[in-house]
Amino acid sequence: MLLALTEALCCPLDHDESYVVCVPVEADGSDVKSGVIGCPVCHAEYPIADGAVHFGRVKETSPVESLPYDAAALEAFLGLEGRGGYVALVGDAARHAAALAERMPAVHVVAVNAPIQLPSALVSPLVCPGRLPIRTRSMRAVALGRDAASAGWIAEAVRVLLPGLRIVIEDDQAEAEGVEVLMRGGGMLVGQKRAR
Repeated sequence: MLLALTEALCCPLDHDESYVVCVPVEADGSDVKSGVIGCPVCHAEYPIADGAVHFGRVKETSPVESLPYDAAALEAFLGLEGRGGYVALVGDAARHAAALAERMPAVHVVAVNAPIQLPSALVSPLVCPGRLPIRTRSMRAVALGRDAASAGWIAEAVRVLLPGLRIVIEDDQAEAEGVEVLMRGGGMLVGQKRAR
């Protein structure tokens, strides 16, 4: 996990959003290999192991058939320009995390509930059930895999996305409140969060 990502994380428990604190135990430069993320509000602690922050256990689900697009297509769908910030890939969309990180080295990739093991030097893996442990309006883009294209995950993705930036959902029938649809078809929805 990239140490600087701590500024964009929050406790996923049901209380007012607050910053979290990272206590690294083992790190390679700014890449935290092991340690703890702590919440100063509720005092919950979340372990960091092998570079991944574990905010809870995720139920194992049956694999879903992935849509046939690659990291280059995802980069185009996300429409990011410029340097800095974070992109969250949730569920099966995180299969593209390492390749996207290589294509966009100036933007850090956060892989939530990735279906595969990822190199933490390129990507910050997070494991969390049901709610994104990410601060409101802190991501430059969010992509949801088919396994995360439910109403709850979509609402969370919209919450963490900065206004005016894009969400990609691997479900062209998905509905996302507060999002202007830019493209719908071929199993994909690409939208832009409206400014409020």
